[in-house]
Amino acid sequence: MPEEAEQSFYPGYFAAVMATGIVSTVLYLYHHLWLSNGLLWFSSGFYVVLWVVYLTRAISQPQAMWRDMTNSATTFGFLTIVAGSNVLAVRFLLAGWVDLSIILGSIAIVIWAVLFYTVMTALITGPAVKLSDVNGGWLIAIVAEQSIATYLAALIDVIPHQATVLFLIASAFWAMGLMFYVIFIGLVMERLLFRQVTHNDLQPPYWINMGATAITVLASSRLLAVHTHVMILITLRPFLEGVTLMLWAWGSWWIPLLVILGIWKYWKGSEAVRYHPAQWSIVFPLGMYATATTTMAHIQGFTPLHRIGAGFVWIAFGSWILVASLGLHQAIFDHSGFHWHYHPRDSNRR
Repeated sequence: MPEEAEQSFYPGYFAAVMATGIVSTVLYLYHHLWLSNGLLWFSSGFYVVLWVVYLTRAISQPQAMWRDMTNSATTFGFLTIVAGSNVLAVRFLLAGWVDLSIILGSIAIVIWAVLFYTVMTALITGPAVKLSDVNGGWLIAIVAEQSIATYLAALIDVIPHQATVLFLIASAFWAMGLMFYVIFIGLVMERLLFRQVTHNDLQPPYWINMGATAITVLASSRLLAVHTHVMILITLRPFLEGVTLMLWAWGSWWIPLLVILGIWKYWKGSEAVRYHPAQWSIVFPLGMYATATTTMAHIQGFTPLHRIGAGFVWIAFGSWILVASLGLHQAIFDHSGFHWHYHPRDSNRR
């Protein structure tokens, strides 16, 4: 990798793993196995390559890595490592690769503990955070926590004798993610509604406004779908069902608005559509919305939502094809080389 690109490497590149893995998962749920397996291999390849790149940068450019980790505009991007690991772990469970799934899920929980407390400590003890630095990328924190909840809920079917413990921990992560969503989305809405927004401010991570709700819906839907008898589920069921519906409705509301804002950005702003690693942050929420809606449709009373989930499968897959094609086009035809980086002008600072 060129030194310039390495210096400004996009911290949230594991979103490519998240996006590819979740589209693979939803295609699996609809029995499109050859497409699903193909994307699983792509996602696994991305995962290995990105680990090599991140570790290489951590060793060769530790100061640059730490600068990104303590920058309030980019810091939460590192938590895509957690979400990417868990998305793959759940997909491996579906494939029957239980041991590999447990390894990935365990790694993700450890990385979450290290990264999240490091990030929060840096934000609290460092310089005051500017509201202009708050963006949809902050909600990756919620995605990371809900990915752990989703993974643990899926693991219950594999380790039923630990159902009560797994359910309790999964529910705790789900509740924690829900609380952080309420806090962070309030900051994001204040940023959008009470500060001037330019075309350049509306970067793809704002799609995580919807993606964070979708993965929260998926986590609660998986908890509600637990077949093993868990006493606490009887107590939590009405609450989980109510919050699941509320968040699904809120996430659905975001989709048309994000499309409209995207049109405003590229049409009115006359911005060229080129590949950017942050664009995987559009693919992941669409794939997660399809997966969450499909899973939610298996809950009694929510069955009519199945058709919506089935339709979004192809929207998610089409968006994956589009972003992958843009990346491939840039890699082949852009004479300056493949861009791993995130230009300073792409942040939400002003």
